[in-house]
Amino acid sequence: NIHYGLDPHTGTHDMIIRNNTVYGNGAIGIICSLDCYNIIIEDNEVYNNFGYGIMFSRNMYDSVARNNYVYNQTNCISVNTQSHNNEVYNNRVSECKNGIDLRNGAYNNDIHHNIIIESGNGIIVHSGASSNTFHYNTIIINLKEIGISVNPDTKDNRFDNNQMIDSKL
Repeated sequence: NIHYGLDPHTGTHDMIIRNNTVYGNGAIGIICSLDCYNIIIEDNEVYNNFGYGIMFSRNMYDSVARNNYVYNQTNCISVNTQSHNNEVYNNRVSECKNGIDLRNGAYNNDIHHNIIIESGNGIIVHSGASSNTFHYNTIIINLKEIGISVNPDTKDNRFDNNQMIDSKL
């Protein structure tokens, strides 16, 4: 597809996106944008899309991304633009510029028990993201990569029990 692989949109709710292989799309593999809620994204393989693998966008809330394998993306999993009260866990992400990123006012999201392998930034928290919790994530990096990067314009984010492991060990 020239843009999105799977794109439920405006006000979509109570939906399950499960067991799909999504690749080679021109923009984003899986996205739900503009007031989506109660969306479960699980057990998908997402790779080689132009920009984002999985994106929670524009006020997506009370939703879950779990047990996905996302790789070879600019951004593997992104929680974006006022998206809140979401949970991202048990995902395996690798070979992305940003493994998991939060930006543009994302708040009150719970990011935990993910495995992030050899991504430029394992976890990156951009300006405006606040009150998010990051715990029990395992980030495997090499010398040129950053485990967790936090922009100074963020606030009240919490990081507990994350592991950064050198890939050469």
